[in-house]
Amino acid sequence: MSKDSVKTNSICSADYINGFSFDYIETYSLQRGEEYQAAMQVLKPEHNRLKVRKQKRNNLNENEEIRLIELNALLGVTQYLIDNTGRFHFSSQRTNTFICGNDEISLLENILLTKTTNVNNWMCAPIYRDAIVFYKSSGEIISVLNICLSCEAMALDRSNHVTADSSTYGMLRKFFKNIGHPVES
Repeated sequence: MSKDSVKTNSICSADYINGFSFDYIETYSLQRGEEYQAAMQVLKPEHNRLKVRKQKRNNLNENEEIRLIELNALLGVTQYLIDNTGRFHFSSQRTNTFICGNDEISLLENILLTKTTNVNNWMCAPIYRDAIVFYKSSGEIISVLNICLSCEAMALDRSNHVTADSSTYGMLRKFFKNIGHPVES
C-alpha cells in the first residue's frame, strides 16, 4: 500500500448513531457563501503560483514551502469540517445547537436510523458542505458527521465513511432547511 493509500472503513448510519451517546449537537455549514467564494478567488491563484514555481524551479523559501503545504491542505479535493490538527475549516459557520431531548435531535436520530436498503454510489468526489458535531456536556467532541447532499455521501474523516439509504439524504436536506441551515437546491 502506498503512503497516499488510505484503508477505508464503513458503517451504516443506524449503527453509527447507535454507537455512542451525546449530550448536544451543533450543525455547521461550510464551503459555501460569498465570503468563501471571495477567499477562493485569492487562495487558488496563490496556490497555483507556488505549486507551479515549485514544480518548475523548485526555489521556494522556507515560508513559501510552509504556505504551499497549508494551501494544499485548504484546497485539497475533499475537505472536512475539522482537519487532522483539530481546526475547524476556515469557512465553517455554526448554524444551530440542540440539546438532547429536543424534537430536532429525535428527528435527526430517526433519519439516521432509516434502514439502509438502497445506496447510491455516485462517481463524484464529495464536497462536504454540511456537518453535525456531537458533543458531551463538557464540550468534548465525540464525533463529526460530514455530509455531502449532492453526492449522497457521509464521512467521519478520510478513512471512516457512513453509508445510508438514499432516502436519508432527502430527509437530511429537509431537516437542514427546516432549522434554517443553508442548503443548495
